[in-house]
Amino acid sequence: MQQQGGSAYNAQIYQEACEWLVEFRTGEPDEAKRETFHAWLQMSPLHMEAYLDVAVNWHSTSSIDLTRFGSRDELIAQAAYDPDVVVAHPSALRRVAPTVSRDVPHAAAASGAPATGPVAKTPRYALAACVAAAFLIVGMVGVMSHAPTYSTGIGEQRSIALRDGSTVNLNSRSRIRIDYSTRKRGVELLQGQALFHVAKDAARPFIVSAGTTQVRAVGTEFDVYRKPTGTVVTVVEGRVAVMNGSTDLNGTPEAQPLSAGEQLLVTSRVVPHPAPANVAAVTAWMQRQLIFDSTPLTEVAGEFNRYNERQFVIRDPALRTFQIDGVFSSTDPSSLIRFLRARPEMQVTETDSEIVIARR
Repeated sequence: MQQQGGSAYNAQIYQEACEWLVEFRTGEPDEAKRETFHAWLQMSPLHMEAYLDVAVNWHSTSSIDLTRFGSRDELIAQAAYDPDVVVAHPSALRRVAPTVSRDVPHAAAASGAPATGPVAKTPRYALAACVAAAFLIVGMVGVMSHAPTYSTGIGEQRSIALRDGSTVNLNSRSRIRIDYSTRKRGVELLQGQALFHVAKDAARPFIVSAGTTQVRAVGTEFDVYRKPTGTVVTVVEGRVAVMNGSTDLNGTPEAQPLSAGEQLLVTSRVVPHPAPANVAAVTAWMQRQLIFDSTPLTEVAGEFNRYNERQFVIRDPALRTFQIDGVFSSTDPSSLIRFLRARPEMQVTETDSEIVIARR
């Protein structure tokens, strides 16, 4: 990345700042990359100002209501007391702290806030002061297209409203990354399961990626579950096209259309054929339920383990294919424990960390 000369607002510098922020937010930079970043920060005060602007614009949206037409002073006040308004890499901030206190006070002065005193010298106030500039920068909307990664822990579920009107419901132990642009609306399912309700936008298709599998939609509702054995795509409403890296004789990606009530299990580069789906069972997790229909015990245990700290462990391999039917609470393992203990051939032993299933 090279420094470009210019005025206080330089498109190239802000582009570089955006790239660095995305690097630290979505990747795991090694020490060499961090050293390069530190050197870039120290090349010019404009680099520091641009990065702080971008960092505040990114982080502050989690707690600052950008739809409210408050004054710049109000925005600064909110940011100053927002514990989430921090640079994503504290080691970099420690190294350049003298530069922050020396080069950023004019941003506070521009907002009408005091530029002297102990508060004005702190990195937090420098970050807060940059909020005012961040909302006046031409092209900063582009930065917000790089939304942060969303994730859920054990037993947690989240509903995420995207800025185009679409919604994503994340199941337990799941993680997604948003990548919106002027041409497409992209979501990468990094782990777990998500239910997508897509707002219609014919000019920008909604594309969900899960490994090599891609699901393309315009306006529809569908569930994507990334399992160790493959990716399951189930359409609740509308139609989607599923692609997984295979191409036709002309080199064009093959797409398998999928309609409401249909499901695909993508396990290889071969495009599979759709099958009828039990949509109620697939989406039962939204009501914290698990519905099993002749499901092997190993899969049942795996599903329960997504929602609970104590893990089911099957000691006897012969029991893994034992089939389970029924409706269970995903967050109440005792319901499955009672069911298994009623089976004469099974023995269930509980510890603080495990629920062991063995043959009697």
